[in-house]
Amino acid sequence: MKKDEMKKKFSGDIGLKIFSVVISICLWFYVVQVQDPDISRTIKNVPVVFTQTNMLEDKNLILLNGEEHTVDVEIRGPRKNVMSVNKKNLNVLVDVGSIEKTGQYSLVTKIVLPYANIEVVGKNPATLQVTADTLATVTKPVTVIDEGTPKGDYVIGKKTATPEEISIQGPKTIVDGIQSVAIKVDVSNQTADITDKSNIVVYGAGDQEIKSSLLSFSEEEIDFHIEVLKSKTVDIELVFAEGAKSFERDYVLDNNSVKSVQIAGVQTLIDNMNKVKTKAITMQDIGENGEVTVTLDMPEGVRTLGSETFTLRFARRAQAEE
Repeated sequence: MKKDEMKKKFSGDIGLKIFSVVISICLWFYVVQVQDPDISRTIKNVPVVFTQTNMLEDKNLILLNGEEHTVDVEIRGPRKNVMSVNKKNLNVLVDVGSIEKTGQYSLVTKIVLPYANIEVVGKNPATLQVTADTLATVTKPVTVIDEGTPKGDYVIGKKTATPEEISIQGPKTIVDGIQSVAIKVDVSNQTADITDKSNIVVYGAGDQEIKSSLLSFSEEEIDFHIEVLKSKTVDIELVFAEGAKSFERDYVLDNNSVKSVQIAGVQTLIDNMNKVKTKAITMQDIGENGEVTVTLDMPEGVRTLGSETFTLRFARRAQAEE
């Protein structure tokens, strides 16, 4: 075959192929867009929406597993409409209004389609197993839990939560297991009071955290205030009433007695303190065994890290000097 004839034949083949492709595309477009044939398609994991839940609440009931269900829905209809169906415009409904008491129920799913010319040809599962429980409420005090350690000689003082208690509502089987309610606050390296808001943490037996979307709270966030105080160890200065001067003259603190105390307060107050006085000791305060229960006379804004009442042990001065 001559060169020109081969070239002409090759060009003809290419043209024929291009023509065939164009015809195929046109046919596909005609079939898909104009004819719009029926097809089947499965939309998986469509969330279930429970209806008539207000009727459950009126009966003092709640679903234990009302937020765990999805359904695979198989639909059939014109291709254009079927392909436009998704989880946002396809609804799977379950009516719970017929539930009258606690227990397990098998409820039928209802599919609501966005187009009238589409039909449901299958759904998996077709029915749902749900459990109804009593709707219960409990009121618990709110505890503020500090985590971490303040900087240096700083310590945690008073912790307050507002409100001091909250109400929790949910399934009785969960609510009955609630032991305490708290908020957690990180105090690491803090040197000043902390005021803020925090989310609630619910604890069950053994301080295990309870996490459930079925619980609702009268307050979602709690205001809190935590004092962060400067601490210091200072000597105890004994103050005797006029009638106890003879005891002061004849007795001194025993070597094994408490002689100092740790105090805490605002830094400007603590830095200027080296001792803390007792309230006046009377003869009535002194026991026969030489022990004296004293109360510290703390300045405003300063406190002890512990009790403000101490029992001191005394020994005769002569014996102490031996």
